[in-house]
Amino acid sequence: MDINNNILKFAKNIGKKKRIILPESFDTRVLNAATMIVRDNIASVILPTNNKKKLIDMASSIGIDLSEIEIVNIDVEILDKNKICEFFNARKEKKIDDCDKINLFNDYLYFSMMYLKSGKCDACVCGAAYDTADVLRASFNIIGTSKNVKIVSSYFIMVPPTDNCVIKYPIIFADCAVNPEPNVFGLRDIAVSSVESFRKTFPNRNINVSMLSFSTKGSSNSKSLLKIKDATDLVKNYFKNLNDNIVNVDGELQFDASIIQNIGHKKAPNSQVAGNANILIFPDLNSGNIGYKIAERLGRFTAIGPILQGLLYPVSDLSRGSSSEDIYLTSAIVLNHI
Repeated sequence: MDINNNILKFAKNIGKKKRIILPESFDTRVLNAATMIVRDNIASVILPTNNKKKLIDMASSIGIDLSEIEIVNIDVEILDKNKICEFFNARKEKKIDDCDKINLFNDYLYFSMMYLKSGKCDACVCGAAYDTADVLRASFNIIGTSKNVKIVSSYFIMVPPTDNCVIKYPIIFADCAVNPEPNVFGLRDIAVSSVESFRKTFPNRNINVSMLSFSTKGSSNSKSLLKIKDATDLVKNYFKNLNDNIVNVDGELQFDASIIQNIGHKKAPNSQVAGNANILIFPDLNSGNIGYKIAERLGRFTAIGPILQGLLYPVSDLSRGSSSEDIYLTSAIVLNHI
């Protein structure tokens, strides 16, 4: 399955009139990606700057033509005043002085997040230069979470190699980059967000969510399993209340029982998810981060992400090692979340 072409095709279908802001306009990888996005009609691109001429000259010096890119000067006056007031009113106890208020939105990242919150674009793709903590802080404080969840999380699209005999289509791993020790409600939110992410990226596929553990259906007794069992019940009830019969959820399930049919049927014979899982929810960041890297390095899976989820508006969290091609593809994935 050519996941890249599928994602780009879907993004083109919904994204011709969409606008993405790329805060890190000072990074040549981002400039290259911006021209690729516009060239392939994925979306319109906005680059913020505090010196338009300097940006254009810098791009020109390395052979990048920004004539098709919208460049906006960083200026608080073009942002939604009501949204800015809401932001500072929610932080009255922090006693932010007037100077700090002005300087905050002179920052490329915070300006771009408020530009998105102001309704001037549809998505924000960042993280090539800013670290994860910066991106999370700005997105959580300015954008906020969606109405269905209370935490921001992340997911990876894990694309199997063509010769994999177990998994033939891309699956989702979550959360592998954000929440170290999610509680019961955090696991519930991660699963709910992951279902929405999967649905938007792969709209025609059935959804089978496995709440991962070292135990399958009580094969082990441990207090640590209570969190996973309780979270599974919360996720099941959430989709049951929505009358969403397309989403199957089960747990606790071991990894092999989740993805290998004969093992799943043996260990959990009454489960619709066992052996068929395509969304894998890890119990904590340790297991999630280790798991995706084992799949990537030993299993030769391609790991696309991490991609933020659970936010009110689409925001990415790129790896600081991202290439222009990575930024380009991530922009297309983020468009699918609109």
